[in-house]
Amino acid sequence: MTGPGWSPDARTVRDGPLTWAQHEWIQWIPTDTDTSYEDNICAALPGRNLPVGQVVAAVRDVLARHEGLRSLVRRAGREDSLQYVRPVDDRLDDVIQVVEDGTSFRRRFDTPWRRTCFRIGEQWPVKVVLDAAGGRVRRIDLVVDHVAIDPWGMRVLCDDLRYALRARAAGREPFGSGPAPEQPIDVALSEISPAGRAYQRRALGYWERRLGEIGKALDGHVPFAPSRALLGRPGDALPGGSQAGGSQAGGSQAGGSQAGGSQAGGSRPGASRPGTSRPGTSRPGGSGQASRPGGSGQGEFRSCWLTSRRAGSAAGAIARATGVSPSAAFLLAFGTAVCAVERSSRAGIFAISANRFSAGAERSVRKATMTMPVLLPAVSTGSPGAAYRRALADCAAQQLSGHRFANADPYATERMCEEILGGLYKTGVAYPRFSYMDEGVADDLNTLWPPGDDGFPGDEDDRVVTFSPPRPLGARYMMTVLHRPAGAVFSLQWSDATGWGETAEDMLLYVEDLMVWAASECAGSPPVLGGAGPAT
Repeated sequence: MTGPGWSPDARTVRDGPLTWAQHEWIQWIPTDTDTSYEDNICAALPGRNLPVGQVVAAVRDVLARHEGLRSLVRRAGREDSLQYVRPVDDRLDDVIQVVEDGTSFRRRFDTPWRRTCFRIGEQWPVKVVLDAAGGRVRRIDLVVDHVAIDPWGMRVLCDDLRYALRARAAGREPFGSGPAPEQPIDVALSEISPAGRAYQRRALGYWERRLGEIGKALDGHVPFAPSRALLGRPGDALPGGSQAGGSQAGGSQAGGSQAGGSQAGGSRPGASRPGTSRPGTSRPGGSGQASRPGGSGQGEFRSCWLTSRRAGSAAGAIARATGVSPSAAFLLAFGTAVCAVERSSRAGIFAISANRFSAGAERSVRKATMTMPVLLPAVSTGSPGAAYRRALADCAAQQLSGHRFANADPYATERMCEEILGGLYKTGVAYPRFSYMDEGVADDLNTLWPPGDDGFPGDEDDRVVTFSPPRPLGARYMMTVLHRPAGAVFSLQWSDATGWGETAEDMLLYVEDLMVWAASECAGSPPVLGGAGPAT
């Protein structure tokens, strides 16, 4: 990335401001870090044994179609950041790399170029690697910096490249007719146009109302303040010889405590689940605190995931029974888990939305995501089935309103969060992020999908939570759901400073249990964080 002293040369085709979605990304990412690759978005396509020249021509066609893939970004704050579109042939040789080292036989995404750290002020934010043998391409790897694309955009990129490959193989040029995709500069200009500013006033009014509701619901809540910077998963050794997660925090159950009932520094609820983490994986905790790039003092960032057939089919059952999208059901389950961990009757979750509502947006690869605030309740102990259905309908309604009104200047919304939520903001009860991707987006675009004919090995869930090695950059509190009809993968991310490592495993299993319980039409008592799960 670049600082304010950078300027382009004369080969720039055009320049313009950044979109709100681009601003939201770069305001959180430190300049020129060696860890930016961790948020690259990747895909792998078959090369169809086409000649290298035809594949290079197809890649060029796609780069010509999408300006954001051939732009440089001058990073200089809210007012002065700009992007510069370059001629398609300007850096084509830097973007495309041809290798003949047998990468087609590697495990998906197990490639060194996936770890590319793009310097977006000096490099185009895309790399295309062609694995070839005898002048014919066997596999195409795509790696794109998140500033230029999102998972929905990667689907567009893959579709466009497949189309271009077919066209070139047939001896014709692609994209000769039909509606063009919208370009990032055009979107950014529309956002600051008179009509865009009118929308911004409505959007900021929406944020103010929603944040006010979250602040009122959480009034009196005392956030947890972990006394140790590193809190591992249950059973991990902690400084001083103690262990994480050894108590149930006074026997609290999901939804059983009210906001304001916790004390700072208390232990979070959750039960140890010995033997359920996958052998051979890194477990959080146990080393000195590292500083995050940018000096946030969050320590290292950690993640774990759970593969669940039951939750995937449960989401479909809930959607068929209620008419509500699976994303709302997963979002509500995550919010309920947050309430249980934070011992609060409510939680403010910031859900990530695709924000693609026009034909041009649907055809664009650009990063178009936005964040919307959602207020969610814990599981009610009285008439839990009826309470769940009301909460699910309300969650879906908040999502719908957010889709319409939440796309706003991220600098302005960040100020509003700090002013309205005060000390609650950036705590576990008023900061977690949530992202949902269905099979149309997540099918082949994420490293967490396991191998197998339908992407899920075996016939039954093993309820095994897998922990990833720590990394220096990541989300403070976040859950990502990748959903197919055959199953789902939940990924939880947190920083050492949050203390979520203490109950991360229980949170994922609790989300699964909640989905299964809801799909049973809420039969019996709702599951409990740290419990054995519903009967199957």
